[in-house]
Amino acid sequence: MLNCRPLPLRLSAWLLGACLLLAGPIRVVADDAPGQADLDRAIEAKLSVDQLDDFGRVLDLCKKAIEKGLDDDGKKFAEELYTGTLIDRAGMLVEAIFAAPRPDAQWPRMRAFAMRDLNEVVERDPKIGQAHLMMARLQALPGGNREQAATAAAKALELVGNDRLQQAQAHVVLGSLEDDVAKRLEHLGKAVDLAPRDVEIRRTRGLALLVEDEFDKARDDLLVATEEDADDAGLFEALGMACMMGDRLDEAEKAFNRALEIDPEAAGVLLQRARLLAVRGEKQRSLADIDKALDIAPDDTSARVLRARVHQQAGDTEKALADLEAVLRDEPDLPGALELRGLIAAEQGDYDTAIRDFRRLVAKNPDDAVLVTQLGTLYLAAKQPREAIRRFTRALEIDAENFPSRRGRSDAEITIGDHKAARADLEKALELRPDDTGVLNNLAWLLATSPDNDLRDGKRAIELAAKACEKTEWKEAHIVSTLAAGHAETGDFAAAMKFSRQAVELEEDAAEVKEQLRQELASYEAGKPWRERQEVPEAEARPGPAAPADEQKTAQEPRKPRRPFDE
Repeated sequence: MLNCRPLPLRLSAWLLGACLLLAGPIRVVADDAPGQADLDRAIEAKLSVDQLDDFGRVLDLCKKAIEKGLDDDGKKFAEELYTGTLIDRAGMLVEAIFAAPRPDAQWPRMRAFAMRDLNEVVERDPKIGQAHLMMARLQALPGGNREQAATAAAKALELVGNDRLQQAQAHVVLGSLEDDVAKRLEHLGKAVDLAPRDVEIRRTRGLALLVEDEFDKARDDLLVATEEDADDAGLFEALGMACMMGDRLDEAEKAFNRALEIDPEAAGVLLQRARLLAVRGEKQRSLADIDKALDIAPDDTSARVLRARVHQQAGDTEKALADLEAVLRDEPDLPGALELRGLIAAEQGDYDTAIRDFRRLVAKNPDDAVLVTQLGTLYLAAKQPREAIRRFTRALEIDAENFPSRRGRSDAEITIGDHKAARADLEKALELRPDDTGVLNNLAWLLATSPDNDLRDGKRAIELAAKACEKTEWKEAHIVSTLAAGHAETGDFAAAMKFSRQAVELEEDAAEVKEQLRQELASYEAGKPWRERQEVPEAEARPGPAAPADEQKTAQEPRKPRRPFDE
């Protein structure tokens, strides 16, 4: 037997009116009809329905009344009572599925029971729009029949008449079936237009917009929903997420606070607020929320990974690693933990360990272009450019518009001296991001200094380098030196020496870099353009201790090189 929580029975107006009429002294059927007594009991049973099983008694009595015999009016009424009872029983099941705070483990079985009733309803009367709408909603759930859902939703729109809420719900179903984002949001927009203050419809569109990174629009929908239902913790959590992602941090915190007022034991909300506090740099408050969430849900690995991330951002590497190792002992392939441990290893200069963790991540997600790109970046940092090229190439096979891989592959190609391939990648990268100063500089440097005669183009090198200088406010020594190299390539050594001296004066960080800048200047003073080709050998992967603190650099924020590709 299915266990559904009791829900208020909503009889249709015609049925409730008929039941009340029949319960009084006025009769619409003959008292001497053989089935009249069973019909009277069916009416009484319908008026007192409280649990799901009660509907079965009504249906059985209606069948008995019809079988025993009723006059024409009585039979018509019994048939309508039977059909209405099927609708109401299906409606209770549908509401139990959709209104539950958390999915009931029995929902697939509940759907099957509801669909059995609804199929019988539409066989008896195919023009009941409410039945088609419920069928559409049920079939749109996971494991349902999408084609049947779409057909039923379209049929419901034809039959529900002027019922704006049911029209809106039909559009919600049609939107949920759309793979095209624009069409999905179009249906949800129609739903909101039809029922602008309905909580569930606003929630549905708000969450859909949130997924599409339309944070301000999602916030607007969720605000309306919270105005209509000020006691739904889930709504305030979603509102907080929309505000947080939209950089409305004060509003986000207020929303999370309200969610926790409603449900103080909501571990998920505590973690969301902890993320917000971490973004603000409020480490202690963030950790307090995470610790409380772990008290409520001690097995929540996401909380431990978040705590590790907060420790890592605060510089407490030892505590971060302790949390990560504890998580990975139980779940060795947990993506978030592997990724963070790999990044910490990269920060410490231990690229071999970082690579091992990211290889495991890629093995589990071979078509994730972002992960593959990160692995390529780690290989490049580990001075294994050929392996980096292989990974970047794979990422570009997955997503040809992946800028980090396009840029990373060009860096690796320059490192091994393959200028032709590097230029092709830099040209494509420039199409993707025309104002990226790293790409502008690297392409200009190749065009000005490559030993390959057919590749150099001094005039274009000057144009690209000048644009990069302007965008960096003439503060980057290596970019100004590229402009000098461009002028030297065109034979304008006076301009080359001018900008080269400026580059020497700007460089303050590294003696080695300053020395190379002086060598370039000396070449220009001798009337010679600069030529450069790197041919770095592939380093061997080997396990080893972390680099000393003063030599550490991160995979995400590498030290400023002589030029961006000199890693």
